[in-house]
Amino acid sequence: MDRPDYDTSLAVMTSKEAAEYLRISYDGFRTMRSRGQGPAVFIALGRRLRFRKQDLDAFLASRVQYDDRVSDPGHGKGVSAGSDQNAVLVKRKRGRPRSTGQIVLMPVSFYAKASLLLALAMAGCMISLLFS
Repeated sequence: MDRPDYDTSLAVMTSKEAAEYLRISYDGFRTMRSRGQGPAVFIALGRRLRFRKQDLDAFLASRVQYDDRVSDPGHGKGVSAGSDQNAVLVKRKRGRPRSTGQIVLMPVSFYAKASLLLALAMAGCMISLLFS
């Protein structure tokens, strides 16, 4: 079914069309939206969401990341450092992110003080039991 010609600045896309435009799966697009990571600008028509092309382009532009480790971002092709052609997406490891550094070791003096207080509390209980 062909759609009539219309002004592309006013054209809206369904969620499926927006996912295709972003080249991600529909389920992935829905997951991003539910987590608040998807496009923030949309048109709500009841329960149906519609997305404008320029809003999706702005969303993509906001997600561009630059890799500081690359010394020549233009790869020797004379590309200026501020252009979008030198955007390098940071490759991330697959799978669930692992958090590191959650176990905090306290200084030895902390454990020594805690064990001394515990010993004093136990001694106080024993003395109170003996004299009661």
